[in-house]
Order: sequence, then structure tokens, then C-alpha cells
Amino acid sequence: MKYAIHQISLTDTQIAAVNNEENVPAYKAKMALMMDFNGDNIQANAADAFFAGHYSHVANITANDLEHVFEISNIGPEQNIERLARKSSLSMGDIVIDENNIVWVVASFGFEEVTELQVVAA
Repeated sequence: MKYAIHQISLTDTQIAAVNNEENVPAYKAKMALMMDFNGDNIQANAADAFFAGHYSHVANITANDLEHVFEISNIGPEQNIERLARKSSLSMGDIVIDENNIVWVVASFGFEEVTELQVVAA
């Protein structure tokens, strides 16, 4: 099965703005997702960040299931990854969309389905 990987990636300009303590909405969204250790708001935060345009489709991964996607994204094999842009290892807050257009966000433990984005992915 093929899975689409979406990540929030900051540009060099955005990183410089963060370092200058400026307000960078994409960075705030990324931090909100990465710091939601209890998973209380991860689905809503992912949907908000997706609708705000902070995510980019960075890769497609061929895998058996979500756990396999996580493994391949982080350790390979590279031939299972179709890179579309700069991609980091799969981590909290990243979005994975399967071939059935079910949208998942990487949570602190496993994956959470993001039903708010099902219509967008279809």
C-alpha cells in the first residue's frame, strides 16, 4: 500500500524569524503538535495546521501498514520512499494518508485518525 507523507517544514527565512523571536505560525503549529504528549489536542491541531496550509506533501512510502511506514521513513529501505521534497524522519505531528484516504497523525504513541481531514484527502 502507498502512503502519502505530509510534514511541516520551515524555510530558511522562517527559521531565521524564529531565531529572531518573531511570530511564525507554521513553527507555532509544529510545536503545538510536537508538545502534545498526552495527545489531548493532536487531532484538532493537525487539522488546523493542515487547513492553514502549513503541511507539504514530502514523500510517498510503500509499506504494509502504519508501523511499517514509520520504520521505513526512519531507517529505510530507501527504495520504498518516493521523495517529493525535503523529508525528515517521521515524527509527532506528521500526517500520513493511506490509499483509502484515511488521514492519520503521528501521536506520542502510535497514530491517531484525523476525521476532520477525511473530506480534504478524498
